[in-house]
Amino acid sequence: MRIVERWMTLMLAVVIAGCGEKKVGSIEEFNGLVKKVQKKNEEIGEINKEIMDAVRQFNASRKADDQLTIPDTMLGLNQDQLKKIQDMVEKEQDLTYRGLLTQIIDKDKQIDRMNEELTEIKARLPKPHAVRMGDSHYDVCMDFLTKEKNLPRDKAAKFLEETALIDELRDGFNIWLYYDDKEGVFGTFVTQGTARISPNQFKYTIRKMQLEAAKESGKEEAMKEMQKAPGDTMARP
Repeated sequence: MRIVERWMTLMLAVVIAGCGEKKVGSIEEFNGLVKKVQKKNEEIGEINKEIMDAVRQFNASRKADDQLTIPDTMLGLNQDQLKKIQDMVEKEQDLTYRGLLTQIIDKDKQIDRMNEELTEIKARLPKPHAVRMGDSHYDVCMDFLTKEKNLPRDKAAKFLEETALIDELRDGFNIWLYYDDKEGVFGTFVTQGTARISPNQFKYTIRKMQLEAAKESGKEEAMKEMQKAPGDTMARP
């Protein structure tokens, strides 16, 4: 079954990655592999966006009962969703709508292939930390260095002072961690993981919100100043 095979592939990757830390031989290799994961996540996200756009076009002029509902997920379609669309293709008379449905199926196959490639890349890396609400990049790195790599806290703190960390984290992001005790080298990356937005997009969104909030605050302060009663400016003898 298609969805079972997909999940079995992903679970296999987790098992392999869990014992695959020794496969990364250098910080350069670690950086290169994580960048490949990041790029593949972005490609999958773009194709998934194309699928959702096709769904919206298909639903635009359809009655509620005839509309197509697909969860927005990085894993693509499950077996039931795929079969439903395949059945709809066979019954659809309108060539435009049939083309949209076929496009969704073809795009989903692309996601399948990319997820397989992503699985192979991840199998060569240590298992990442999946971000949960309340996590901070600093704390995750500190726990990794002190608890897993047994570094003194002051030495770990020195590494983190010299490392670019991400302030804005979201549930589903992956934090990748690497430490070479022989070379004394530490590295970390944050990638999209299962989140619906990339770290760069999320950072941009947060910065935009902060800028807009600052502008609004500035406007409010200016209005308050303008509304203040004028002071006593009458000259006194």
